Amino acid sequence: MNAQCPRDSTYLSAAGLLMLPPKHALISASIGTAGWWLTGQPKACLVALASGVLPDLDHLIDYAYYNRRGEHRLILPLHGYEFALLGTIIALRGGHKVLSVAVISYFVHLLADQAENRTRRWGYSLLFRVWHHFRLEAISTMPEAASRGRVEDMDLLKSLLFRRRKRPNSPL
Repeated sequence: MNAQCPRDSTYLSAAGLLMLPPKHALISASIGTAGWWLTGQPKACLVALASGVLPDLDHLIDYAYYNRRGEHRLILPLHGYEFALLGTIIALRGGHKVLSVAVISYFVHLLADQAENRTRRWGYSLLFRVWHHFRLEAISTMPEAASRGRVEDMDLLKSLLFRRRKRPNSPL
């Protein structure tokens, strides 16, 4: 899809629909740096980056579902407020400062995604998505734009993968 969609209350572009990994990395690095300063432990940076960026690997599951079934679903098994709540409980009960930094980074990831993707209030609750059978129209406040954005994201991913394969002398 090459059509440009204006970013307003009706449409979202692919860039606006997807909280890209560099954005998550920048936010998470900031949280990690603050965590390092507060805890005195450099590993706070690494865990903040990991918990703030790696959850997006689960988008591959959604893309595979779409490629197999031809229907969009918001499965996102690594995106869930329930995980943030569980991590918070474990961190507070055990006094784990670095885990607290990881949980904050993960929670901010979810909030940033929710704001960017314009989901319903509980759209990033795994239980809410299960209850609604992961249907995009039940989770997103703008399902048509979300569908278009996901197709554009898949097209972008494919173009990046195929571009890399076309380089014969590339070390990667």
